[in-house]
Amino acid sequence: MAAIGWAHKPAVFPWRAILHWAVVGAALGWVAWRIPDMVSQFTATGVHLDRVEWGWLLVAVLSGAGALAVYGELHRQLLVVGGAELPAGTVQGINFAQNAVSTTVPVVGGAGSLGYGITQLRKRGVTGPVAAWSVLMAGLITTVTLIVIGALALAIAGSVPAAVAVPIAVVVGFGTFGAWQLLTRPAVLRAVVRLVPRRWASQAESAAVALSDNVASMRPSGRRWLVLVGTALLSWVLDFVTLVASVLSVDVEVPWAALVVGFLIVQGSIALQILPGGAGLAETGLLGVLLSAGIAAAPAGVIVLFYRAITWLGLAVVGWAVYAVMPRLRRRPELAF
Repeated sequence: MAAIGWAHKPAVFPWRAILHWAVVGAALGWVAWRIPDMVSQFTATGVHLDRVEWGWLLVAVLSGAGALAVYGELHRQLLVVGGAELPAGTVQGINFAQNAVSTTVPVVGGAGSLGYGITQLRKRGVTGPVAAWSVLMAGLITTVTLIVIGALALAIAGSVPAAVAVPIAVVVGFGTFGAWQLLTRPAVLRAVVRLVPRRWASQAESAAVALSDNVASMRPSGRRWLVLVGTALLSWVLDFVTLVASVLSVDVEVPWAALVVGFLIVQGSIALQILPGGAGLAETGLLGVLLSAGIAAAPAGVIVLFYRAITWLGLAVVGWAVYAVMPRLRRRPELAF
């Protein structure tokens, strides 16, 4: 009787898994490195925990997480426009992990989070153009929404003259709308291409029409646009509620104008991407606004720490935890995550 030979597959070195967990470990290590500094800052303020209004702090935590979850819903709505429907849990998981990459990875966090989001969507069967559409348009819609409502809020609070703020809001809002109309109408693009030098006109026209066709195929209806903008607006409102609840948790009164200015400074610091999540710049800017508004140093410092611990480090920890388990959950479709 002939011996039966067993074919052994060569062992494959699990470099992908090692790299995955190395990234997770480095990110969580960096977050852990920041936590003692924030705790020491809280202790230095002289405010004791028994003076904290825990109910309002819970509101801050829930609204901070809710703001990011609503942003994830904006992603999902954009995917629906592109004809791709994924479970809400799947989109939220990618969204939370994206946020962690963006707010904790130095230098390339912003670009890395975009690449991560697009890659994860493509792994789940979403086409490249629709994946890019979802990720990029979510950022564009929220940015434009923040500029418009931020300018109007500054005017209402009296921090910026209405004669300056309102035109800014109108130009940004209608300018974005006009650019969208241009991109989605080949005839208009062809008219613009006629201004291009003749030797480049043919190539420019074919590229412009191809771009217009791709974008136009994912053009939301008027009602859908209202949903998208409303979702982006709700995300910012919840983020602002997190700041307000952080203020109420230490039972101090902060002028409305100072809260608006401080909130916009934080968001601007994050958008600059000089340091991950606006580290340092955001805290310094918000603290400076609160101090200039007459808030004592101790409660002002606690407000900054609570707000940033929730919206930055707290959500980063959750996001990296999701990032860590995403590969395993993706292999178990019954979890719809």
